[in-house]
Amino acid sequence: MNTVITSKEAIMQACRRIVAEKGMKALNMRRVADECHIALGTLYNYYADKDELVLATVESVWRDIFHAEQWDGADTSFPGYVAELFARIRKGAEAYPDFLTGHSVGIAGAKRGEAKSVMEHTFAHMKVGLMEMLQNDPSVSKDTFTPSFTEEDFAGFVLDYMLILLVQGQQDCNVLLEMIRRVIYK
Repeated sequence: MNTVITSKEAIMQACRRIVAEKGMKALNMRRVADECHIALGTLYNYYADKDELVLATVESVWRDIFHAEQWDGADTSFPGYVAELFARIRKGAEAYPDFLTGHSVGIAGAKRGEAKSVMEHTFAHMKVGLMEMLQNDPSVSKDTFTPSFTEEDFAGFVLDYMLILLVQGQQDCNVLLEMIRRVIYK
């Protein structure tokens, strides 16, 4: 066993590799230590327990999905952004086969407050991007939103529906895109 200290990034690379090849359920302290060729005790210097490791891995996988490729930004419409976001997450789901369904199971046993915070941060990041694109789309009808039907509510609905489609394994979000067009462009 190699007792050389490794970096957190090297550990996360090993964790992402395990999740990609074997799924979230296969992620455990011993397997990660073995994959990194370090002593189990060394891994505990970086992560206090499996829960902390799982939470860090979930964050790392989401970051990898979003930053794998730069978006060219050619289509700055809100539906174009939704289509691009859907395609990125779907591609990430292909790279990490059971991640979309498995990460919620993986963090279910984790420290409740921290797990909730990780998920809120991830989805808030997506929702902020949706809100920005919605607000910057010059073609959105000015009378679309009201105090009882806000941009934030709409972005939240779009995100929720998109995630449902992805978890169901849908290959496209064309129906969602058509619904968006019918609501925001008049």
